Amino acid sequence: MILEKLPEASVALHGDAHSVAITRRYLGPQHTIEAGRPRKFDVALVINDPPAVNGIADLGVPVVFVDSLSYVRKKDSEFPPLDRIAYYCAQKYPTDRFPIAGPLQNRDNVKWVDAIIPIPQKRRGGGGIVINLGGLYVHNLAGVSDDLVNRGVDAYLELVLFPLVELLKSSNRKILAICGNLNEAACRRLRALVPDTVAIGPQSGGAFERILTDADLLISAPGTTTLLQAASIDLPTILLPSENRSQIPNARLYTKPGADLGEWPDRVISNADFERMRLQGVGAVYQYFFQSIINAAASNEAAGAVRAVIRRVLTNAPADGILDPGLRALGVAGADQVARLIEQAALRHR
Repeated sequence: MILEKLPEASVALHGDAHSVAITRRYLGPQHTIEAGRPRKFDVALVINDPPAVNGIADLGVPVVFVDSLSYVRKKDSEFPPLDRIAYYCAQKYPTDRFPIAGPLQNRDNVKWVDAIIPIPQKRRGGGGIVINLGGLYVHNLAGVSDDLVNRGVDAYLELVLFPLVELLKSSNRKILAICGNLNEAACRRLRALVPDTVAIGPQSGGAFERILTDADLLISAPGTTTLLQAASIDLPTILLPSENRSQIPNARLYTKPGADLGEWPDRVISNADFERMRLQGVGAVYQYFFQSIINAAASNEAAGAVRAVIRRVLTNAPADGILDPGLRALGVAGADQVARLIEQAALRHR
């Protein structure tokens, strides 16, 4: 969305192979994509990846850092070095629930930007239910193996997604789409369960936007961008259990007080253990998270408790969903605001 506001930019992609491949797939034809590292940079855009900042700043390139999760970071070491950043673009959030972190206070290069989401379109509705699982996978986290991540994702699908689909089918609820970074095996299994008209798997930004405008209800893992996008078009939304460490605070931050957040049963993910792991850093949280989900999928009793949560959330869902209507006050112009700061940083560097 940010690069769409910079249509003449020549783009060099840096990061793990998976993220680069996905980004390349969804960049528009108006962008020139350079293979490998170009001889000269004007500016670097880094999104939610603090460890990447030092390596890029060492090249003498101004860095614009976008952080949609500033409220998640618990330790100073989880923030990028602010003195090496041209602009730190922190996405606005309801600060009455989670205070602004100390490192972001009273700094001239910290810019609070609107929600980075598409400009809202009028919602048509009538299409049915959209299930959204978002990114699912995490990559290149110290101490967190790809094998653990893959097994954790497979366990999440067994515990949450497939029981949800079966429950919707048994109650004759119309499914419009099942979106997210689903692997091919999961997509094949889903195609055998639902009609051919159901969109399944990863969607481009434009396609996902069209799907949401046709939806009557969104059932989603609590990813920041998806929740803000749904709120911007008044799409009733209910939540699935969180997939990763940021989604637990997301669910608490973006919903109405007292709403049923679809949280994991305490026997699967304990709030006390989660908070203790947060203090140990990102790697410890993800290890705890994925291993707990894997263990739950291997337990009939735990799996039954998760199915009960999903059934309860569906049965008790309010007609207007559980998102906080005040989210619209966060604005929708974040992508354009970041793009203008990128231009400013590049001009100063030339």
